Amino acid sequence: MRRSDAAFTLVEMLVSMAVLTLIVLSVARLFDNAATLTASGNKRMEADGQARSLLDRLAIDFAQMLRRSDVDYYLKTPAHIQPGNDQIAFYSEVPGYYPSTGSQSPISVVSYRINAQHRMERLGKGLLWNGVSPGSTPMAFLPLTIAATWSAATDDTADSDYEIAAGNVFRLEYFYRLTNGNLSVTPWDTNAGHSAVDGMQDVAAISIAIAAIDPKSRVLLSNTQLASLTARLSDFALSMEPGAMLAQWQEALNATNDMPRSAISGIRIYQRSFPLSGNR
Repeated sequence: MRRSDAAFTLVEMLVSMAVLTLIVLSVARLFDNAATLTASGNKRMEADGQARSLLDRLAIDFAQMLRRSDVDYYLKTPAHIQPGNDQIAFYSEVPGYYPSTGSQSPISVVSYRINAQHRMERLGKGLLWNGVSPGSTPMAFLPLTIAATWSAATDDTADSDYEIAAGNVFRLEYFYRLTNGNLSVTPWDTNAGHSAVDGMQDVAAISIAIAAIDPKSRVLLSNTQLASLTARLSDFALSMEPGAMLAQWQEALNATNDMPRSAISGIRIYQRSFPLSGNR
């Protein structure tokens, strides 16, 4: 009777091991790619979520902005260009932080700024009716200005009424769309012979642009590096067509090679236009 000596040869074993190794490596690469995509998606969602919350808050504040010729605004103007991060302050019919006593008015002074730690802050200080209390600052009308009355609303002074509105937003830029349809860095229509804000009569909308970075990417950058990034994201200029500023911001980020690429890739930029429909 003949015996069967069927078995794998050494060559067949080596080929099988090589194929198995390739399969394992392919599966591992798929898992790595899936993990990378998941992490990238999570970063985007974190940045998107905080940016959306901030922009929604801005929409509420701007929708109820007090538009009257007898009140002051702290805005970007030819006399106050605000290079780099912008700051804005105005009166709005939104709830604010009120003193524990006194007669609360329906008006708050609202301010947005990027603080020294490169985080977006919002001030919402509720005001009292004029004449209620000599010890508390009431509603203020011109010639009193926001800067003279509430200095913290117009500078970088620490104030307990500020709150972190978006801790991952490190760049803020805004400009105006006038009622004549033109984009402008001046909140009035010089072609119409106007030379003052005058209750924002010539401003149809304010366009806000922000840059945000997710928390995991942020820890890879120092405050000095964030300040450098802020300087690389250009201010709005009259020569820019719609969308040109954001395109320049993205080009600047793509060209940044002196900081961790994984951190730069975590930066997202956004822009939204807010129509003004307050009192006149």
